[in-house]
Amino acid sequence: MITKFFTGLQKILGRIFLVFHGISSSWLFFLMMLITVDVLSRLFFNKPLRGTPELVRFSLVIIAFLQLPYVLWKDTHVRSTVFYDKVGPTGKDIIDILASCVGVLVFVMLIRSSINPFLQSIRVGEFEGEGALRIPATPARAFLIAGSGFMVLQLALNAAKKILSLVNRFQGRVEE
Repeated sequence: MITKFFTGLQKILGRIFLVFHGISSSWLFFLMMLITVDVLSRLFFNKPLRGTPELVRFSLVIIAFLQLPYVLWKDTHVRSTVFYDKVGPTGKDIIDILASCVGVLVFVMLIRSSINPFLQSIRVGEFEGEGALRIPATPARAFLIAGSGFMVLQLALNAAKKILSLVNRFQGRVEE
């Protein structure tokens, strides 16, 4: 019963994260093209595209926080396995639970510290960049909060699955 719940929740989150991944990958491709045109324009015509640095700087936060939940969902994040490979399944579950709890704490603190600046950004109409291109700061702040929120959900789900795995192991049940 609980396993079906986790599987269903993983499917729903997976669909959301795939959309995030598609958006951020497409935006990254657009930025790559923009930077290429900017460099070629600078090289051949001595005229860089105005606003390229501002757009790239603004986009990096959005791309990163759209990709983070997807990477965690796919379990393709970078991890040091010096100790992890030396412990058995129970030790791995405990390490994963601790890592997930620390991750939840970090992302909850990030959300908490980002809410007021986000609200302030909406209130004053904050913009990033000077001169060539002025970009509203609110979307980047919103994506930071949303991406962190989805990270908290996925980390909590990961921890719950590992706790269930430990309980099943201690009760002698075979995992499905």
